[in-house]
Amino acid sequence: MRLPIPRGRRAILVLGVPLGLAAAGALVFTQMSGAKAPTSVPDPAPGQFGPMLALDDKVINLTTGTGGTYKYAKLGVTIEIRPTSATFYDLHGTERTKEETTELAAYTDGVPLLVDAIGTTVSAHDSSTLTTTEGRAALKAELLTAAKKILGTDNVIDVFFTDFVMQ
Repeated sequence: MRLPIPRGRRAILVLGVPLGLAAAGALVFTQMSGAKAPTSVPDPAPGQFGPMLALDDKVINLTTGTGGTYKYAKLGVTIEIRPTSATFYDLHGTERTKEETTELAAYTDGVPLLVDAIGTTVSAHDSSTLTTTEGRAALKAELLTAAKKILGTDNVIDVFFTDFVMQ
């Protein structure tokens, strides 16, 4: 049995309209269900800052040179986190505090890993290196790299020393 092939204007209506509607539907479907590109939150402008993840101060043994006496460093570290929305930078007062608490809650599982990374990184240095500006800058860069590795490269903006004492 052979089906007749429509010709002329009727063929355009019979075949063209359903095919056109199917193509339009497929286009709309792919546009609506396609994965959206993640919006990148910019670095804070001067005078602005992201949520601050303050870690407890830690006393860490430093590497000893050839001697036998131990040296210690008491170190406080705070990590600036990139907020999930750029509007965070415009918040003030209790709104900002509430939003900062919400933002930082996502990182609580990483805190033990951060504390361990800080202890490991700092204990690899000796007191003579950490007394210099260059030594502290190098330590800060190492801690920033470690924090980005743990929390995600795009999630960490900076690392700050909030306490630094050596004995």
